[in-house]
Amino acid sequence: MENRYNKISKEIKEQLRKIVGESNFFDQKEIRFVYAFGPIVFRKNWVPDVILTPHDTQEISKILKVANENLIPVIARGAGTSLSGGPLTPYGGIVLDLSQMNNILRVEIENNVVEVEPGVICDDLNTYLKPFGYFFPPDPGSSQACTIGGMVANNSGGVQAFKYGVTKDYVLALECVLADGSIIKLGKEVLKSVSSYNLKDLFVGSEGTLGVFTKISLRIKPLPSYRKLGFYIFKTIDDLGNAVLELRKQGFVPILLEFLDLLTTRAVFENLGGEFSKYPLGYVLLADVESRSAQGIEEEFEKLNLIMEKYNPILSKSAKNDAEREKLIGARKAALPALSRIAPSCCLEDCTIKISSFSDVIKKIEKISENLKLSRVQVATFGHMEGNIHPTFLFNENDPHDVFEFELAKKYLYEKIIIPSGGSITGEHGIGKIKISFMEGEHEKEVLDMMEKIKNLFDPKHILNPGTGKGLRTWSYTDEIQERRTLKNLNNEILELRCMRCGFCKETCVSKKYFHIEPYSPRGRLCLLNGLVHGELEPTSLINEIFHACSLCGNCNYMCPSGVPTHEIFEKAREILHARRETRHG
Repeated sequence: MENRYNKISKEIKEQLRKIVGESNFFDQKEIRFVYAFGPIVFRKNWVPDVILTPHDTQEISKILKVANENLIPVIARGAGTSLSGGPLTPYGGIVLDLSQMNNILRVEIENNVVEVEPGVICDDLNTYLKPFGYFFPPDPGSSQACTIGGMVANNSGGVQAFKYGVTKDYVLALECVLADGSIIKLGKEVLKSVSSYNLKDLFVGSEGTLGVFTKISLRIKPLPSYRKLGFYIFKTIDDLGNAVLELRKQGFVPILLEFLDLLTTRAVFENLGGEFSKYPLGYVLLADVESRSAQGIEEEFEKLNLIMEKYNPILSKSAKNDAEREKLIGARKAALPALSRIAPSCCLEDCTIKISSFSDVIKKIEKISENLKLSRVQVATFGHMEGNIHPTFLFNENDPHDVFEFELAKKYLYEKIIIPSGGSITGEHGIGKIKISFMEGEHEKEVLDMMEKIKNLFDPKHILNPGTGKGLRTWSYTDEIQERRTLKNLNNEILELRCMRCGFCKETCVSKKYFHIEPYSPRGRLCLLNGLVHGELEPTSLINEIFHACSLCGNCNYMCPSGVPTHEIFEKAREILHARRETRHG
């Protein structure tokens, strides 16, 4: 579809600049280019026109009024960790970088409520709550980087969803700015209220297509007193699946129940080494139980272990202390990083199935490459045993043939396996920009029509996050895919990377904390290198400044799950930029 939106004129830019202030307005190409990247295959034309970093509700309200009057797209962005391309901009427009709206506004322990701004990091919130003996239970894999606003927008879940549920189960109230700039408050800071239609839950999981969250009130829970983790390896996926079904039949609800398939297990054990290298290869299941007493935890774990042993695990191990528990949970957390080291690129998908279909579905996923006669793409799967699985495709996105095979495999996954099994095309990552074509396979026409009417009610001009699947099934866009994850031939230097663009490196980055915006983060600098390598950017004084703002402290290298030697790359890039500058001025 042709872009129906208006370009941002100089006059409109001046209006926006006055709203947020000079230091929070960015229209330089080098800055905007970085915001076109995320943990999905790169589209070179998805570059926004303006980046704004607002600091309060009133500023956002004024921005949306200007955008709505002038038919300009607006995309709210938190940490940019979306695995479905949620905050990316196929139609250009304004990106609202909400990462600086990161205040914890108040906590009321007696009411089990905390109020936050959308830019608060999930792990930061739980660190703040821990001295009170409370926590916010949803725990996505990106918890160290993702924001509460993004979690609400996507209705995120995570490893504790089996017992504690997902984000919507904890959202009590929302302050939102609608497309026309009006400010509304949804929900109540009480545990029960049925005095209106449940509009609050309509906005949770809406992926920024109905409004922009500016304040979020969350329900919090007491921290568990005692936990105990079991680590099991089964020879077959049927044994693992049957053990989980037995847990369900007996009404047993672990706090955490996670699995790794054979390919993921092999990658994790090889990556972690040590004692893991001595474990037998198989299908891994981690089960964590909790109790309020020391005696209770032992009784709960014994019940769990008896069920597991019925299905003949080839290895059974229980954590003896917190350190051992963290080490074993680390095997699950290492799944995606370990897989990222197998191939230059990995794309993690998200879907849900009935747990009774689990074993059959996993077997079908394991045979995708064989059934399609794919020569290069591999598929690994891990996930949460409430039925939310994450098939992960391994390939080289710099090779057009690999990209073709990946797209073919993804289509097969959803159209031939997940939807026919009665599953859903997303459980926690959202539709984003990458799953629109599968919506009609899952939902009836009447449901899609109703979703579109809801979108038109709240955002009749469709300025909020256009291109995102919810409410936009009649829209489509085509764009040349140009992949940018492996960097090559920078001044004849070969830089082989496996950057997932996950964003974990950002939160410890000194220059990102000082300058606030994405280009000054390690992930941002790698994106700039992509632009330089492939000729979409020229080495400018601003790029030179961004690279020299790096302190080369190495924190990003330590935080990188894929082991990308970021500080070494940045040091080399500075040498090359300096040499090019000397050549130009010589």
